[in-house]
Amino acid sequence: MKITPVDEQVLQQATQGDLRALDKLLVTIQPGVFNLCVRMLGNRDDAADACQEILLKVTTHLGSFKGEAAFTTWVYQVARNHLLNAVTRTREVPEVSFESLSETLQAGLDLGRDTWDNRALQPDEKLAAREMAITCTQGMLMRLDREHRLVYLLDAVFGLESHEAAQVMDITAAAYRKRLSRARHALDGFSQATCGVVNQQAPCQCEKQVHALQCLARSSKPQRPPALRLDDQERAHAAQALDQIMQMSDMAAVLRSHPQWRAPDRLLAAIRVVLTTQTPTHTLQS
Repeated sequence: MKITPVDEQVLQQATQGDLRALDKLLVTIQPGVFNLCVRMLGNRDDAADACQEILLKVTTHLGSFKGEAAFTTWVYQVARNHLLNAVTRTREVPEVSFESLSETLQAGLDLGRDTWDNRALQPDEKLAAREMAITCTQGMLMRLDREHRLVYLLDAVFGLESHEAAQVMDITAAAYRKRLSRARHALDGFSQATCGVVNQQAPCQCEKQVHALQCLARSSKPQRPPALRLDDQERAHAAQALDQIMQMSDMAAVLRSHPQWRAPDRLLAAIRVVLTTQTPTHTLQS
């Protein structure tokens, strides 16, 4: 999940203008950057736009990297600067609106209460419940404002040490710990009280929400599309991880178990076009 470190020789060659080395550098960091963008923005189309912008900024500002911190720390800083202010095509949920999310989840439970019979789920319903677990817990994360969301991700999902995460956020270690404590208190507290994935005793269960959506579909009422779409490979990962997810009692562990989001091929292709247009005498590796 972390942004993968770049080979020192490749980094040195890239900073000296070697386009083949720069291509290797971008290929190395792209998966981690894209996953950070998905987690921060909650929508893979917005994440693709942000990831492309971040990779372009890494490319155009590579000469400013002085080695005062690890290269991956610098990449996280570039990503932070972009993601905290990124304009998205889809409307982001109101900040710190756990109350509205609780109302939405309760409405789903109320909708299917009279017809829910605790029957065994069909295979397609199990798949829908797996996706519900992923999209809903991501939705909970989105209830944090961007500053606290990024702090939580750096710690709980990407596993950065506190001193490095403080560097990324450009704040003191003490300030970082305070923000992380606030983020954990808000997100962990809500999920423990509400989410059956995190706490099996909590009232909201994914299979009940899937049943509510089925009831809604039968009533011909319009349904909102899911905030996150999974491709086949990501869906297979989710299927394999469901049993493990359902045994967890820790929101951070649940978020870490989400699939590795796969960046579209067009991201690097677009950057390669920019690079070859600017320096047509060089050819990037395909």
